[in-house]
Order: sequence, then structure tokens, then C-alpha cells
Amino acid sequence: MNELSEQIPKNEYSRELNITLFKLWRNNLGDKKINNLYQLVNCKLTDDSFKNLLEDTEFILPEIQIENIEISARINDIKFIIRDKDKLNSIKSAVDSYIRIYESSDELDYLIRALELIRKVKSIFKQDLKQLEEKILQVIFKLESSYYQLRLLSASINLLIQKVSSEKLKAYFIVKLEESFKINQYDNATHYIQALNKLGYFSNNQLKIETAVCLEKEADYYADQIDKDTLTYNPNILSTYLDALKLINKVAVDESFKTRLEKKIKDQQKKEVEIISMIGIASKSQLNIFQLIAEQNIEDFNSGFIFLIRHPVFDIGLIEKQANTPVYQQYFPESIQITNKGTVSGISNAEDYSVNQKREHYRNITISLIQEIKFIMDLDEQVSKDWVAEMINKCKSSFIPKDREYLFIEGIYNGFQNNFILASHLLIPQIENSLKSIIESNNRNTILLSEDIQNDNTLGGILSTKENGKMLDGICEKNLLLELNSFLIDGNSVNFRNKISHGLISPLEINYYGIYLWWLSLKMIVQAEEYFKIDK
Repeated sequence: MNELSEQIPKNEYSRELNITLFKLWRNNLGDKKINNLYQLVNCKLTDDSFKNLLEDTEFILPEIQIENIEISARINDIKFIIRDKDKLNSIKSAVDSYIRIYESSDELDYLIRALELIRKVKSIFKQDLKQLEEKILQVIFKLESSYYQLRLLSASINLLIQKVSSEKLKAYFIVKLEESFKINQYDNATHYIQALNKLGYFSNNQLKIETAVCLEKEADYYADQIDKDTLTYNPNILSTYLDALKLINKVAVDESFKTRLEKKIKDQQKKEVEIISMIGIASKSQLNIFQLIAEQNIEDFNSGFIFLIRHPVFDIGLIEKQANTPVYQQYFPESIQITNKGTVSGISNAEDYSVNQKREHYRNITISLIQEIKFIMDLDEQVSKDWVAEMINKCKSSFIPKDREYLFIEGIYNGFQNNFILASHLLIPQIENSLKSIIESNNRNTILLSEDIQNDNTLGGILSTKENGKMLDGICEKNLLLELNSFLIDGNSVNFRNKISHGLISPLEINYYGIYLWWLSLKMIVQAEEYFKIDK
């Protein structure tokens, strides 16, 4: 260890130390001591990160024989966490080293970690608190980033023992909040509002109201940027208004504020429908969605969630029962699907065209229904990522392979947050992988064994409904299989997966169809036993 210590400069830290250890690790791959040091220095400066590192059975905490300032600080930090017999001296040494690194580097993470440690045993740093308080104020006023100002304030709020310090910070953040509104910097404004809440200037209810006002201003600003003479739509405007309304839904606030937000939301929804119609998506229906929602007693998150899970996918049997052939089929024996570039993406006969029309009509009604129900759910409750993780874990869904829970959690959570663009990009590849796993669990092959290069079948091959190569036949419920085929890969329909994969779809369309993909994903996760045959 002494030879190793000589290869690591005493006053090297942060990126430079990381590079030094990486070179040592790369040149000594079998050296466990170097590997432990490399892991230690790459660990984030948080309790949870250090605890996760300690849970690694291959990690051994190095003995303090290396004089490097950051390595010593981290080892002492961990010694306090594990309640070493000399833990008080350990925390003092760690704090001193972190502060010295900050003073040399201006890297805020080191100062924040020092403050977090001081808060744990404030009494042993009592004589240093006043000087530290002055330093905190100096750094906050010097920082240019509102994000880092908020982080530093959050770490130090319990250390600001002088009333004058809080008053100075309140006055400072009030001015910065007003400035950020004037120059349309709404992320900064949100940080300043949160800072004023931590300082006690805004109560928790006022925090929600002021944040909602900020979100409304932000949405107004971006709505004003749109050229009224061009076909432009920004889905973030609607979602921002919705976020504002959700914040104040259960807070005592001037009703005119809620009414104003509701009007702006309706205006944006109307624009969305108009533009969707212009790009060829027929979303209007004679069905009274509001009446249906009322009849089903959908009035909160739980009732909405249950309805979404129970609402069926399109049932082809309903079409097969209709014996009358429409007259227009005599004139259109084939239907040609044209892309927005004027190219042919699919050809279908009259019978398939009729089915596609009715399928798309049902799908668009379902999308409108999901949108309205999701709005009711959002106003009642905002779910956390932990809630989504627990819900998925409780399902024990055979649709989710064991190593893919995280990606499904992220995709479903982003859908709950109305970020259907990101949710779609996360969920589509996972749906493909899950279907392959289900096929293989039924002792069927997804690999093209007859080819010289044995690649996996694409989603098109997996969802094929042709007589030859029905991989999911008898495994996936018929109506779901047909809907997945139509929605994801059929050139005569939405072709959602292929369009996303090749960048052939606008953000507006992704947002519109993304809520439907999110809904299908939820159903396949929660109702896997109903939709899929899994050989145990």
C-alpha cells in the first residue's frame, strides 16, 4: 500500500484523481486494492451511495495509509457512517478535507457534503458555525446557477442560526424571482420559489400557488411565441397548464385562477384536436365521452385506473358479425395508404380497409377517453415513481422479464407524468423484448435459424398474423395480437413503432398516440395472465 500511496499525489482530487486511479486500475486489472480505491473515488458523495458501495461484497474499505486528501476524506466519511469507534474524529477530518477541496476547486459537491455531515453532529462544530454561516451566504450570493443556490441552501438551512442571514437571503431571492419573470427564465423562478419556501417566506400551500403561477406564465410565454399563421403545436404548453392546475386543485385559492387555467387548457385541447384533424387523424366521435365517464362513476384516481385496465382492446369479432357490405367497397377494391411524403406505405383490399377504418375509429375514441380519464386522475392524485415501482412489483407480471423492471417503471412513470413522447421511446423496445421472451418461454424460436447470419426476428416477424410464421399464435390473445400488429407495424394503419424507429413521426403525433401505447403497456403488465399463455 505504501508503494501505491507514492503513485497518488497528495493534493489531487476530483477529475484529476479519477484519471490517475483509472490509469492505475487499467494497468493493474487484477489488483483489488486499486479496484477498491477506484470504486471509492467514483462513488457519489451521498449516504445512500456510500451504503450501496459497502453492500458490495467485493468491496473492502481501504485502510488509511494513503495521504491523498480526497481518498482520506471519503474513508473518514464512511467510517462515520459505519459508526467506527473513532467516528467523531473521522467526521471532523472528513469535513475539514471536503472544505479544503472546495476552497481549492470551487466544486460545490464537496462543500455540500461537508455541510450534510456537520448537520448530523452540529454540536461538535458549534464554535465554527458563525464563520461557516458567513461563508454559506458568500457562496450563495456568488453562485450564478439557481439550481446550485437551491442545493446549497437545502444543505445548509439548519445551519443558518442568525435571523439576519435568513432576512438577507429572503430579500435576495425575492429580487431574483422578479428578475427571472422579467427575462422569462422560468426554471430559475421555480428554484427561487422553492428557496423562499425553505426560508419560511412561502408556506407549503403558497409554494404550490406560486409555482402554479410560474407554470402559467411559462405556458403563456411559449404560447405567445407560436406564429398564428403557421401550423404549429407545442404539446408542452398544454401539459404545463395541466401541471399548474394540478398543483392548486386541492388548495384554497382564488377561483378565478382555476377558471382561467381551465379555459386555457380547453383552448389548447381544442387546438390539439384541430391540428390532429389536419394531419389526417379523425378524433371526433358522436360518442358522448363525458356522459360515459359519468355513467361509469369515474371521479378519482382509483376509479379511473380501474376503468383503464378493464377497457377492452378492439374486438374483431364485432366486425365479423356485420354481414352487410358497404356500397363503397364496390368502388374501392383496394385501399392505398399514403405517407406525409406522398409515398405508398401499405395496400389493403376492401375488406381489410373496412376493418382498419373501424379499428382506427375505435382507437381514436379510446384515446379521447383515456385523455379525459387521465385528466380526472391527475387532478385527484399525482403518483410517485415509488408508487409505480410498487404497483409493477405487486403485479409480478409475466410480461416483464426480470432484468427489465427498471425500464418499464421509467416508461410507465413518464406516462403518468404525461410525458408520452419519452414514455413511447422507452416502452416500444421493451414491448418487443417482452414478446420475444414470452415466445421463447413457450419453447418457440425467435431467431432466423435458416439464415446464414442468425439474427433475431424483427417486431414485424414477431407480430405477423400471416399463416406462415405466426410466432404468437396460441400464445397471445387474438384481439390483442391483431391490435399490436395494426398499431405498431402495419403500413395501412398507424405504424407507430416503425415511424418512431426511423424518425418519420412528429412530436405531436407521438404525444397523441403515445398515451395509447402507454395504456396498452399498462394492460399487458397488469393483465398478462389474461393476454398471454406462459409455460411455467
